Amino acid sequence: SVFEAAKVNTMERTIRTLAEHHQALMDERRRTGFVRRGHGDLHLRNICLLDGRPTLFDAVEFNPRLAVGDVYYDLAFLLMDLLHRGHPLEANIVLNRYVARSGDIAGLAPLGLYLSLRASIRAHVSAAMCECQTRAGKVAALQHEARSYLDQALAFLQPPAPRLIAIGGLSGSGKTALARRLAPILGTPPGALVLRSDVIRKSLAGLTPSQRLPADSYTRASSEIVYQALRQRAAALLATGQSVIVDAVHARPEERAAIAEVASDAGLRFDGLWLQTPHETAAERIRARRDDASDATVAVLEQQRSYATGTIDWHIVDASGPLDDIVEHIRAAVGLVQEAESAAASFASPRGTA
Repeated sequence: SVFEAAKVNTMERTIRTLAEHHQALMDERRRTGFVRRGHGDLHLRNICLLDGRPTLFDAVEFNPRLAVGDVYYDLAFLLMDLLHRGHPLEANIVLNRYVARSGDIAGLAPLGLYLSLRASIRAHVSAAMCECQTRAGKVAALQHEARSYLDQALAFLQPPAPRLIAIGGLSGSGKTALARRLAPILGTPPGALVLRSDVIRKSLAGLTPSQRLPADSYTRASSEIVYQALRQRAAALLATGQSVIVDAVHARPEERAAIAEVASDAGLRFDGLWLQTPHETAAERIRARRDDASDATVAVLEQQRSYATGTIDWHIVDASGPLDDIVEHIRAAVGLVQEAESAAASFASPRGTA
């Protein structure tokens, strides 16, 4: 009586189809150690701040089988709960940091399935709690919550085609800030994976993002290696069904053509954004950086101004104004408005009732 039978049937049928589709990958991940005992119940009510650090508690212990699964299935509960409670940016940050730290790209392919399963579990729990309530208002709230989880579960199973967006521009133009804001609204929540050239460069050198590289490390040859790595990782992520944002200067025409070709080869949509900012604004941003992955200085910016960028056929964006205005302009320019609103409708729910 809580759920529409048609929605339940659609969800069950789609979940079975996706499980069969990903079966070979799941078996391979079991053999290679990605299926293991985890927390098993990793939603926000089972995480606290202890001495300033997020600490997990109340793991599934009464039945070890329920706590064994793919590491992404464990993570999916946290991602789903963040989304359900209205925290899409935080969900996107968690996913991006997990992928960056683990390097586990292949395991992303069934993520939509795992997210749907986690949402369907909460739908079942909320519906079951109705039977323990006698107050009409509480029953109605739980029913609404259960239906919201079911809608969320269905939305995870109906993702749009992945997309590739590349953001270019000289240092200090605002590429990274824009990428972080666009990521949660690109593709199905929790959104796009962000590949930043500064971070990739440090990773290839065996450094953490905040460690500095000597100036003589920034050669044409090393940059070609970095851009090649960006393209390879973007292609691998797109192949899993994830949308991708690539954050790099992209000053040379061949660099812009090569990243666009990644999407073309996959038969997917590509949008290039070229950010323009007054020199002094960019310089101020560079001087204000703290603990940032970029090693660029104002002197580097001066050098970049002499680059032969050629004809830029990407969307030209004035990135000197407020970030909110820039985001709204780009959402309209590259067709993110309708996509984001559709996703928001599917994932909207009352906060704090899960």
